Amino acid sequence: MTTFKADRPREPDFKRVYQCANEMLVRSSVITGFPFKAKELVKEQADISFCTYEKAQNKYHQDIRQFGSDSAVLMEMQGAHIIFYNQDEVIYRIRFSIMHEFGHYVLKHKLNLTREDGLYDVQEIEANCFAAQILMPEQLLRECRKRGKPTSVDFIVESFGVSSEAAYKRRNTLANTVVEWRSREESMYDDIILNKYRMLLDTIAPIPRQYSYSFEDDFQREQERNGWMDTRSRWR
Repeated sequence: MTTFKADRPREPDFKRVYQCANEMLVRSSVITGFPFKAKELVKEQADISFCTYEKAQNKYHQDIRQFGSDSAVLMEMQGAHIIFYNQDEVIYRIRFSIMHEFGHYVLKHKLNLTREDGLYDVQEIEANCFAAQILMPEQLLRECRKRGKPTSVDFIVESFGVSSEAAYKRRNTLANTVVEWRSREESMYDDIILNKYRMLLDTIAPIPRQYSYSFEDDFQREQERNGWMDTRSRWR
């Protein structure tokens, strides 16, 4: 039997995920360092409520076994979006779970899909990638490595407040990512992100004495180059 392309689920749109996360890293006033308060970011960016599994079960008589997740789930009820989460998990798992569910919202994913749906795995991958980039920005980790700081699992856990499992997956993903292949849209926020979080970088990965790189100087030079290019284009 021939399987037509239309019947196959789409591939994960990593470019879109990365760009959405980067825009939030730049624009949010809640994210001033890492780890940050996940609920505050969600409330800043969207009209989403929160409810623990315990409250859902005891007060609203919701059967949490039907949520389909032991950690968290985003649901739409009577036109309102609610993130239900397991209050008994450790804080770094709650934080990742909330960002994962928020990723579904930001990326406009279809909710309440069954695991048998071909789109389910695609959306799960995208939500995981969104959460990873928000909680452990690639730009910061690469800059730490550039400054001579080994980005080990322990370092990522300690610096960004995530689980060992999340840190391990993040480190492996970065090792298999070729930065030079990123599109202009994907890399347009890199310098801004590095500049915004330079104080954090200086704390977790101090610049070695022989390394005299300056975010401010390089950012200024980039702005001047862009201005020069814009002017030159008008000459033609």
